Amino acid sequence: MSQIDGGRRRLGFVFHPRSFATLSIVEAARGLCDLVWIVDTGDPRLESMTRLLSRLGTVVDVAGMSGAEAAQLVRQERLDGVLALADELLEWTALLAASLGLPFHSVETTRLLTDKFAQRAAFRAAGLPAPGSWIVHRGTTEDGWSRVRDEASFPAVLKPRRGEGSKNTMAVGSISEVRSIVEALEDSEDERSDREWVLEEYIPDADVELCGAEFANYVSVEAFVCEGRITTLAVTGRTPPAWPFRETGFFIPAEIDGKHAAAVVDAATGAARALGITIGCLHTEVKLTAAGPVVIEVNGRIGGGVPEMLELTTGIDFLEIAIRLALGERVDVGTLEPRGLGYLLYVQAPDHIHRITAVTGLDDLKSTPGVREVVLNRGPGYDVDWRDGNHGHVYSVLGTADDHDGLRAALERVPELVRIDGV
Repeated sequence: MSQIDGGRRRLGFVFHPRSFATLSIVEAARGLCDLVWIVDTGDPRLESMTRLLSRLGTVVDVAGMSGAEAAQLVRQERLDGVLALADELLEWTALLAASLGLPFHSVETTRLLTDKFAQRAAFRAAGLPAPGSWIVHRGTTEDGWSRVRDEASFPAVLKPRRGEGSKNTMAVGSISEVRSIVEALEDSEDERSDREWVLEEYIPDADVELCGAEFANYVSVEAFVCEGRITTLAVTGRTPPAWPFRETGFFIPAEIDGKHAAAVVDAATGAARALGITIGCLHTEVKLTAAGPVVIEVNGRIGGGVPEMLELTTGIDFLEIAIRLALGERVDVGTLEPRGLGYLLYVQAPDHIHRITAVTGLDDLKSTPGVREVVLNRGPGYDVDWRDGNHGHVYSVLGTADDHDGLRAALERVPELVRIDGV
Protein backbone atom coordinates (compact mmCIF):
# COMPACT_ATOMS: atom_id res chain seq x y z
CA MET A 1 0.00 0.00 0.00
CA SER A 2 1.22 3.51 -0.81
CA GLN A 3 2.50 5.53 2.10
CA ILE A 4 1.80 8.88 0.46
CA ASP A 5 -0.87 10.97 2.19
CA GLY A 6 -0.94 8.98 5.41
CA GLY A 7 -1.06 5.54 3.82
CA ARG A 8 -4.29 5.98 1.81
CA ARG A 9 -4.35 4.02 -1.41
CA ARG A 10 -3.92 5.97 -4.62
CA LEU A 11 -5.74 5.31 -7.88
CA GLY A 12 -4.57 6.68 -11.20
CA PHE A 13 -7.70 7.53 -13.21
CA VAL A 14 -6.95 8.04 -16.89
CA PHE A 15 -9.33 10.87 -17.65
CA HIS A 16 -11.51 11.22 -20.74
CA PRO A 17 -13.80 14.26 -21.13
CA ARG A 18 -16.73 12.21 -22.43
CA SER A 19 -16.46 9.39 -19.94
CA PHE A 20 -18.36 9.25 -16.65
CA ALA A 21 -19.11 12.41 -14.70
CA THR A 22 -16.10 13.62 -12.73
CA LEU A 23 -18.02 14.07 -9.49
CA SER A 24 -19.47 10.56 -9.82
CA ILE A 25 -15.91 9.18 -9.92
CA VAL A 26 -15.00 11.28 -6.89
CA GLU A 27 -18.02 10.04 -4.95
CA ALA A 28 -17.34 6.40 -5.83
CA ALA A 29 -13.72 6.75 -4.68
CA ARG A 30 -14.65 8.39 -1.38
CA GLY A 31 -13.46 6.26 1.50
CA LEU A 32 -11.54 3.95 -0.84
CA CYS A 33 -8.60 5.92 -2.20
CA ASP A 34 -7.17 9.25 -3.26
CA LEU A 35 -7.41 10.12 -6.95
CA VAL A 36 -4.52 10.90 -9.25
CA TRP A 37 -5.93 12.27 -12.49
CA ILE A 38 -3.81 11.20 -15.47
CA VAL A 39 -4.55 13.80 -18.12
CA ASP A 40 -3.45 14.55 -21.66
CA THR A 41 -3.60 18.35 -21.75
CA GLY A 42 -2.91 18.23 -25.46
CA ASP A 43 -6.60 17.39 -25.86
CA PRO A 44 -8.41 20.75 -26.30
CA ARG A 45 -11.53 19.26 -24.72
CA LEU A 46 -9.72 19.21 -21.38
CA GLU A 47 -8.88 22.90 -21.15
CA SER A 48 -11.85 23.70 -18.93
CA MET A 49 -11.47 20.58 -16.80
CA THR A 50 -7.88 20.66 -15.56
CA ARG A 51 -8.48 23.32 -12.92
CA LEU A 52 -11.43 21.38 -11.48
CA LEU A 53 -9.46 18.12 -11.47
CA SER A 54 -6.61 19.76 -9.56
CA ARG A 55 -9.07 20.57 -6.77
CA LEU A 56 -10.21 16.97 -6.62
CA GLY A 57 -6.83 15.25 -6.52
CA THR A 58 -3.36 15.26 -8.01
CA VAL A 59 -3.07 15.97 -11.75
CA VAL A 60 -0.33 14.33 -13.83
CA ASP A 61 0.04 15.69 -17.38
CA VAL A 62 1.03 12.98 -19.88
CA ALA A 63 0.53 15.00 -23.06
CA GLY A 64 2.21 13.38 -26.05
CA MET A 65 3.41 10.33 -24.14
CA SER A 66 2.77 6.68 -24.84
CA GLY A 67 1.56 4.54 -21.96
CA ALA A 68 5.06 3.09 -21.49
CA GLU A 69 6.65 6.55 -21.57
CA ALA A 70 4.13 7.94 -19.09
CA ALA A 71 5.02 5.18 -16.64
CA GLN A 72 8.32 6.91 -15.86
CA LEU A 73 6.46 10.04 -14.81
CA VAL A 74 3.56 8.29 -13.09
CA ARG A 75 5.74 5.86 -11.14
CA GLN A 76 6.69 8.56 -8.64
CA GLU A 77 3.02 8.83 -7.63
CA ARG A 78 3.30 5.30 -6.17
CA LEU A 79 -0.10 4.18 -7.41
CA ASP A 80 -1.97 1.16 -6.12
CA GLY A 81 -4.07 0.86 -9.28
CA VAL A 82 -5.02 2.45 -12.59
CA LEU A 83 -8.40 2.72 -14.27
CA ALA A 84 -9.78 3.93 -17.60
CA LEU A 85 -13.44 3.84 -18.60
CA ALA A 86 -13.26 5.06 -22.21
CA ASP A 87 -12.61 2.74 -25.15
CA GLU A 88 -10.02 4.95 -26.82
CA LEU A 89 -7.89 4.99 -23.66
CA LEU A 90 -7.90 1.26 -22.87
CA GLU A 91 -4.85 0.22 -24.88
CA TRP A 92 -2.82 3.22 -23.64
CA THR A 93 -3.77 2.39 -20.05
CA ALA A 94 -2.89 -1.26 -20.54
CA LEU A 95 0.63 -0.24 -21.56
CA LEU A 96 0.86 2.01 -18.51
CA ALA A 97 -0.42 -0.71 -16.16
CA ALA A 98 1.96 -3.30 -17.61
CA SER A 99 4.91 -0.96 -17.10
CA LEU A 100 3.89 -0.28 -13.50
CA GLY A 101 2.98 -3.88 -12.68
CA LEU A 102 -0.61 -2.98 -11.84
CA PRO A 103 -3.80 -4.98 -12.60
CA PHE A 104 -5.66 -4.10 -15.80
CA HIS A 105 -6.68 -5.70 -19.09
CA SER A 106 -3.66 -7.07 -20.93
CA VAL A 107 -2.36 -5.14 -23.93
CA GLU A 108 -3.50 -7.93 -26.27
CA THR A 109 -6.96 -8.00 -24.73
CA THR A 110 -7.37 -4.22 -25.11
CA ARG A 111 -6.46 -4.57 -28.78
CA LEU A 112 -9.27 -7.08 -29.21
CA LEU A 113 -11.65 -4.88 -27.21
CA THR A 114 -11.02 -1.78 -29.34
CA ASP A 115 -10.45 -3.26 -32.81
CA LYS A 116 -13.82 -4.37 -34.17
CA PHE A 117 -12.32 -6.50 -36.94
CA ALA A 118 -9.90 -8.30 -34.60
CA GLN A 119 -12.68 -8.90 -32.09
CA ARG A 120 -14.91 -10.63 -34.65
CA ALA A 121 -11.96 -12.75 -35.77
CA ALA A 122 -11.38 -13.79 -32.14
CA PHE A 123 -15.03 -14.84 -31.82
CA ARG A 124 -14.82 -16.98 -34.95
CA ALA A 125 -11.55 -18.54 -33.79
CA ALA A 126 -13.28 -19.54 -30.54
CA GLY A 127 -16.17 -21.14 -32.45
CA LEU A 128 -18.66 -18.41 -31.56
CA PRO A 129 -21.24 -17.14 -34.06
CA ALA A 130 -20.08 -13.87 -35.62
CA PRO A 131 -21.00 -11.98 -38.78
CA GLY A 132 -18.59 -11.99 -41.69
CA SER A 133 -16.42 -8.86 -41.76
CA TRP A 134 -13.92 -7.18 -44.07
CA ILE A 135 -11.59 -4.17 -43.77
CA VAL A 136 -11.99 -1.48 -46.41
CA HIS A 137 -10.32 1.92 -46.86
CA ARG A 138 -9.26 4.38 -49.50
CA GLY A 139 -6.19 2.29 -50.29
CA THR A 140 -8.15 -0.89 -50.97
CA THR A 141 -7.03 -2.24 -54.37
CA GLU A 142 -9.33 -3.16 -57.21
CA ASP A 143 -8.65 -6.81 -56.45
CA GLY A 144 -9.50 -6.12 -52.81
CA TRP A 145 -12.81 -4.50 -53.69
CA SER A 146 -13.61 -7.43 -56.02
CA ARG A 147 -12.89 -9.94 -53.25
CA VAL A 148 -15.15 -8.12 -50.80
CA ARG A 149 -17.89 -7.89 -53.44
CA ASP A 150 -17.68 -11.64 -54.04
CA GLU A 151 -17.62 -12.61 -50.36
CA ALA A 152 -19.93 -10.12 -48.65
CA SER A 153 -23.70 -10.29 -48.50
CA PHE A 154 -26.08 -7.37 -48.21
CA PRO A 155 -27.67 -5.58 -46.44
CA ALA A 156 -24.61 -4.92 -44.32
CA VAL A 157 -23.27 -2.44 -41.77
CA LEU A 158 -20.34 -0.10 -42.33
CA LYS A 159 -18.54 1.26 -39.25
CA PRO A 160 -15.14 2.63 -38.25
CA ARG A 161 -12.64 -0.08 -37.28
CA ARG A 162 -12.18 1.74 -33.98
CA GLY A 163 -14.91 3.80 -32.39
CA GLU A 164 -17.82 3.81 -29.99
CA GLY A 165 -21.37 5.05 -29.55
CA SER A 166 -22.49 4.13 -33.11
CA LYS A 167 -20.54 7.07 -34.51
CA ASN A 168 -20.41 6.95 -38.31
CA THR A 169 -22.21 3.60 -38.31
CA MET A 170 -24.53 3.12 -41.26
CA ALA A 171 -26.54 0.59 -43.24
CA VAL A 172 -25.32 -0.17 -46.76
CA GLY A 173 -26.97 -2.06 -49.59
CA SER A 174 -24.18 -2.75 -52.08
CA ILE A 175 -20.42 -2.75 -52.50
CA SER A 176 -20.63 0.30 -54.77
CA GLU A 177 -22.39 2.19 -51.99
CA VAL A 178 -19.68 1.14 -49.54
CA ARG A 179 -16.91 2.33 -51.84
CA SER A 180 -18.64 5.63 -52.51
CA ILE A 181 -19.10 6.33 -48.78
CA VAL A 182 -15.51 5.43 -47.85
CA GLU A 183 -14.00 7.57 -50.58
CA ALA A 184 -16.31 10.53 -49.94
CA LEU A 185 -15.62 10.62 -46.20
CA GLU A 186 -11.88 10.24 -46.60
CA ASP A 187 -11.85 13.03 -49.19
CA SER A 188 -13.53 15.35 -46.71
CA GLU A 189 -11.81 17.33 -43.98
CA ASP A 190 -14.55 16.38 -41.56
CA GLU A 191 -13.17 15.19 -38.21
CA ARG A 192 -15.69 12.35 -38.40
CA SER A 193 -13.79 10.71 -41.25
CA ASP A 194 -11.89 7.51 -40.45
CA ARG A 195 -8.99 5.74 -42.09
CA GLU A 196 -10.12 2.12 -41.82
CA TRP A 197 -13.62 0.72 -41.90
CA VAL A 198 -15.21 -2.60 -41.12
CA LEU A 199 -17.90 -3.88 -43.47
CA GLU A 200 -19.94 -6.35 -41.48
CA GLU A 201 -22.81 -8.60 -42.42
CA TYR A 202 -26.06 -7.50 -40.82
CA ILE A 203 -27.22 -9.75 -37.99
CA PRO A 204 -30.87 -10.52 -38.86
CA ASP A 205 -33.65 -9.82 -36.39
CA ALA A 206 -35.78 -12.58 -34.95
CA ASP A 207 -39.27 -12.44 -36.46
CA VAL A 208 -40.91 -12.37 -33.02
CA GLU A 209 -40.56 -9.97 -30.10
CA LEU A 210 -38.21 -11.87 -27.80
CA CYS A 211 -37.39 -8.89 -25.58
CA GLY A 212 -40.91 -7.58 -24.96
CA ALA A 213 -43.58 -5.86 -27.03
CA GLU A 214 -42.35 -2.55 -28.50
CA PHE A 215 -38.77 -3.20 -27.38
CA ALA A 216 -35.75 -4.01 -29.56
CA ASN A 217 -34.50 -7.59 -29.95
CA TYR A 218 -31.07 -6.79 -28.56
CA VAL A 219 -29.79 -6.30 -25.04
CA SER A 220 -26.55 -5.77 -23.16
CA VAL A 221 -25.04 -7.75 -20.32
CA GLU A 222 -23.48 -5.71 -17.49
CA ALA A 223 -20.81 -7.69 -15.68
CA PHE A 224 -17.42 -7.62 -14.02
CA VAL A 225 -14.52 -10.05 -13.91
CA CYS A 226 -12.55 -10.68 -10.74
CA GLU A 227 -9.76 -13.26 -10.63
CA GLY A 228 -11.11 -14.68 -13.88
CA ARG A 229 -14.63 -15.18 -12.49
CA ILE A 230 -17.45 -13.38 -14.32
CA THR A 231 -20.30 -11.90 -12.27
CA THR A 232 -23.40 -10.69 -14.14
CA LEU A 233 -25.12 -7.71 -12.55
CA ALA A 234 -27.95 -7.12 -15.03
CA VAL A 235 -29.30 -7.62 -18.52
CA THR A 236 -30.23 -4.25 -19.99
CA GLY A 237 -33.09 -3.90 -22.49
CA ARG A 238 -33.37 -1.45 -25.39
CA THR A 239 -36.01 0.64 -27.07
CA PRO A 240 -35.96 0.52 -30.88
CA PRO A 241 -33.01 2.47 -32.34
CA ALA A 242 -33.31 5.66 -34.35
CA TRP A 243 -32.15 5.47 -37.94
CA PRO A 244 -29.65 4.16 -38.73
CA PHE A 245 -28.28 2.63 -35.48
CA ARG A 246 -28.56 5.33 -32.79
CA GLU A 247 -29.57 4.31 -29.28
CA THR A 248 -32.84 5.76 -27.97
CA GLY A 249 -33.28 4.09 -24.61
CA PHE A 250 -31.96 1.59 -22.09
CA PHE A 251 -33.66 -0.05 -19.14
CA ILE A 252 -32.84 -2.46 -16.32
CA PRO A 253 -34.06 -5.16 -16.11
CA ALA A 254 -34.76 -6.27 -19.68
CA GLU A 255 -38.16 -7.81 -20.36
CA ILE A 256 -36.86 -11.23 -21.37
CA ASP A 257 -37.79 -14.70 -20.16
CA GLY A 258 -35.45 -16.88 -18.14
CA LYS A 259 -34.54 -19.19 -21.02
CA HIS A 260 -33.44 -16.38 -23.32
CA ALA A 261 -31.81 -14.44 -20.49
CA ALA A 262 -29.66 -17.45 -19.61
CA ALA A 263 -28.67 -17.91 -23.26
CA VAL A 264 -27.72 -14.24 -23.51
CA VAL A 265 -25.54 -14.42 -20.39
CA ASP A 266 -23.89 -17.60 -21.69
CA ALA A 267 -23.12 -15.87 -25.00
CA ALA A 268 -21.60 -12.86 -23.22
CA THR A 269 -19.53 -15.14 -20.98
CA GLY A 270 -18.20 -17.06 -23.99
CA ALA A 271 -17.26 -13.83 -25.73
CA ALA A 272 -15.36 -12.54 -22.68
CA ARG A 273 -13.39 -15.77 -22.50
CA ALA A 274 -12.61 -15.62 -26.21
CA LEU A 275 -11.00 -12.22 -25.65
CA GLY A 276 -8.96 -13.40 -22.67
CA ILE A 277 -10.56 -11.04 -20.17
CA THR A 278 -9.50 -11.77 -16.58
CA ILE A 279 -10.26 -8.49 -14.78
CA GLY A 280 -12.43 -5.40 -15.12
CA CYS A 281 -15.93 -4.30 -16.02
CA LEU A 282 -17.75 -5.41 -19.17
CA HIS A 283 -20.59 -4.10 -21.30
CA THR A 284 -21.52 -6.76 -23.89
CA GLU A 285 -24.15 -6.13 -26.56
CA VAL A 286 -26.06 -9.20 -27.72
CA LYS A 287 -28.67 -9.55 -30.45
CA LEU A 288 -31.38 -12.21 -30.23
CA THR A 289 -31.92 -13.96 -33.55
CA ALA A 290 -33.99 -16.91 -34.70
CA ALA A 291 -30.84 -19.07 -34.44
CA GLY A 292 -29.99 -17.86 -30.93
CA PRO A 293 -28.07 -14.98 -29.36
CA VAL A 294 -25.18 -13.41 -31.29
CA VAL A 295 -22.69 -11.10 -29.59
CA ILE A 296 -22.54 -7.74 -31.36
CA GLU A 297 -19.62 -6.33 -29.40
CA VAL A 298 -17.78 -6.54 -26.08
CA ASN A 299 -16.70 -3.28 -24.44
CA GLY A 300 -14.05 -3.54 -21.74
CA ARG A 301 -15.60 -0.88 -19.52
CA ILE A 302 -18.89 0.13 -17.93
CA GLY A 303 -21.68 1.02 -20.35
CA GLY A 304 -22.95 4.59 -20.46
CA GLY A 305 -25.86 5.18 -18.09
CA VAL A 306 -25.51 1.73 -16.53
CA PRO A 307 -24.27 2.90 -13.09
CA GLU A 308 -27.25 5.20 -12.69
CA MET A 309 -29.79 2.53 -13.67
CA LEU A 310 -28.12 -0.12 -11.52
CA GLU A 311 -28.11 2.17 -8.50
CA LEU A 312 -31.82 2.89 -8.97
CA THR A 313 -32.77 -0.78 -9.25
CA THR A 314 -30.26 -2.62 -7.04
CA GLY A 315 -28.39 -0.05 -4.96
CA ILE A 316 -25.14 -1.33 -6.50
CA ASP A 317 -22.45 1.28 -7.23
CA PHE A 318 -20.81 -0.01 -10.42
CA LEU A 319 -18.18 2.74 -10.41
CA GLU A 320 -17.14 1.69 -6.92
CA ILE A 321 -16.81 -1.90 -8.14
CA ALA A 322 -14.56 -0.72 -10.98
CA ILE A 323 -12.35 1.17 -8.52
CA ARG A 324 -12.12 -1.77 -6.13
CA LEU A 325 -11.11 -4.09 -8.97
CA ALA A 326 -8.45 -1.63 -10.11
CA LEU A 327 -7.06 -1.52 -6.57
CA GLY A 328 -6.71 -5.29 -6.59
CA GLU A 329 -9.61 -6.08 -4.28
CA ARG A 330 -11.69 -9.21 -4.50
CA VAL A 331 -15.26 -8.11 -5.17
CA ASP A 332 -18.37 -10.16 -4.36
CA VAL A 333 -21.79 -8.51 -4.56
CA GLY A 334 -23.80 -11.44 -3.25
CA THR A 335 -27.39 -12.00 -4.34
CA LEU A 336 -29.04 -9.07 -6.11
CA GLU A 337 -32.73 -8.31 -5.60
CA PRO A 338 -33.83 -5.71 -8.19
CA ARG A 339 -36.60 -3.33 -7.20
CA GLY A 340 -38.66 -1.73 -9.94
CA LEU A 341 -37.20 -0.58 -13.22
CA GLY A 342 -34.62 2.06 -14.08
CA TYR A 343 -34.40 3.67 -17.51
CA LEU A 344 -32.29 6.14 -19.46
CA LEU A 345 -33.66 7.63 -22.67
CA TYR A 346 -31.60 9.30 -25.40
CA VAL A 347 -34.01 11.46 -27.37
CA GLN A 348 -32.71 11.99 -30.89
CA ALA A 349 -33.70 14.81 -33.22
CA PRO A 350 -36.14 14.05 -36.04
CA ASP A 351 -34.31 12.96 -39.20
CA HIS A 352 -35.17 16.13 -41.13
CA ILE A 353 -33.57 18.46 -38.54
CA HIS A 354 -29.92 19.49 -38.92
CA ARG A 355 -29.82 22.40 -36.48
CA ILE A 356 -31.83 22.83 -33.29
CA THR A 357 -33.80 26.07 -32.95
CA ALA A 358 -35.87 25.26 -29.84
CA VAL A 359 -36.49 22.55 -27.27
CA THR A 360 -39.63 23.18 -25.24
CA GLY A 361 -41.36 21.28 -22.45
CA LEU A 362 -38.33 20.02 -20.54
CA ASP A 363 -39.56 21.60 -17.29
CA ASP A 364 -42.90 19.82 -17.68
CA LEU A 365 -41.06 16.56 -18.23
CA LYS A 366 -38.89 17.09 -15.14
CA SER A 367 -41.99 17.33 -12.96
CA THR A 368 -43.40 14.04 -14.24
CA PRO A 369 -43.60 11.24 -11.62
CA GLY A 370 -40.68 8.83 -11.90
CA VAL A 371 -38.38 11.24 -13.75
CA ARG A 372 -35.15 11.74 -11.80
CA GLU A 373 -33.10 13.84 -14.19
CA VAL A 374 -33.40 15.54 -17.57
CA VAL A 375 -30.19 16.73 -19.26
CA LEU A 376 -30.14 18.93 -22.36
CA ASN A 377 -27.26 17.78 -24.58
CA ARG A 378 -27.86 19.73 -27.81
CA GLY A 379 -29.76 22.95 -27.28
CA PRO A 380 -30.80 25.78 -29.64
CA GLY A 381 -28.07 26.65 -32.11
CA TYR A 382 -26.44 23.22 -32.03
CA ASP A 383 -26.03 21.13 -35.16
CA VAL A 384 -27.26 17.53 -35.11
CA ASP A 385 -26.09 14.78 -37.44
CA TRP A 386 -26.87 11.07 -37.37
CA ARG A 387 -23.16 10.42 -37.97
CA ASP A 388 -22.49 11.53 -34.38
CA GLY A 389 -24.25 8.40 -33.18
CA ASN A 390 -25.48 8.13 -29.61
CA HIS A 391 -23.58 11.22 -28.44
CA GLY A 392 -25.66 13.40 -30.77
CA HIS A 393 -28.90 13.02 -28.79
CA VAL A 394 -30.79 16.21 -27.98
CA TYR A 395 -31.60 15.38 -24.36
CA SER A 396 -31.62 12.45 -21.97
CA VAL A 397 -34.12 11.32 -19.35
CA LEU A 398 -33.21 9.22 -16.31
CA GLY A 399 -36.11 7.75 -14.40
CA THR A 400 -37.85 4.86 -12.72
CA ALA A 401 -41.04 2.90 -13.37
CA ASP A 402 -42.84 0.18 -11.47
CA ASP A 403 -42.63 -2.24 -14.39
CA HIS A 404 -42.28 -2.49 -18.16
CA ASP A 405 -45.80 -1.25 -18.80
CA GLY A 406 -44.91 1.82 -16.76
CA LEU A 407 -41.89 2.33 -19.03
CA ARG A 408 -44.10 2.01 -22.11
CA ALA A 409 -46.33 4.73 -20.68
CA ALA A 410 -43.30 6.95 -20.09
CA LEU A 411 -42.14 6.41 -23.67
CA GLU A 412 -45.49 7.68 -24.92
CA ARG A 413 -45.48 10.63 -22.54
CA VAL A 414 -42.04 12.04 -23.38
CA PRO A 415 -42.77 13.18 -26.99
CA GLU A 416 -46.15 14.51 -25.86
CA LEU A 417 -44.48 16.84 -23.38
CA VAL A 418 -41.29 17.88 -25.20
CA ARG A 419 -41.05 19.41 -28.66
CA ILE A 420 -37.83 19.65 -30.69
CA ASP A 421 -37.84 22.29 -33.45
CA GLY A 422 -35.16 22.88 -36.02
CA VAL A 423 -34.18 23.38 -39.63
